[in-house]
Amino acid sequence: MIGHDRAAALAILAGAVAYLVGARRLVSPAMADPLGPSAFPTLLGGSLVLLAVVLLLFPPASPGEPAPPGGKGLARFGRSGLVIALLLGNALTMEWLGYSLSTFTFFLGALTVLGEKPWPRGLLHSLAFTAGLYLLFARALNLRLPIGTVFGGH
Repeated sequence: MIGHDRAAALAILAGAVAYLVGARRLVSPAMADPLGPSAFPTLLGGSLVLLAVVLLLFPPASPGEPAPPGGKGLARFGRSGLVIALLLGNALTMEWLGYSLSTFTFFLGALTVLGEKPWPRGLLHSLAFTAGLYLLFARALNLRLPIGTVFGGH
């Protein structure tokens, strides 16, 4: 019998392959685009395939901790609920705080909720993730990221 983790990995793998097939069908616009419209979907789909294969080959040793029964609000959902709340906070504060500060705060908060010590590893990982995503979106994909109204941006 296949475990829940491997069944989830197979479902993710099937979805990722379908996503990649759809990405390959995207047609380039009339204007020249160096990366083309399928670049980011291909990167995302490829990442999902890789992660699904890793989960298939190396499923977690323990089933994880069960959600606490009952509870109210975010406490009911535990750590995953807090990470989702942080992600929502990131989205809601990005225009105000700007990409860099809101994303850094999200990563630091999420890593802390998931058990990483905030100093120094959490801080370093948050800086690295934020810088890496900034380079990907602002430099490689040439997207404009919000500066933040706090810092004089619009």
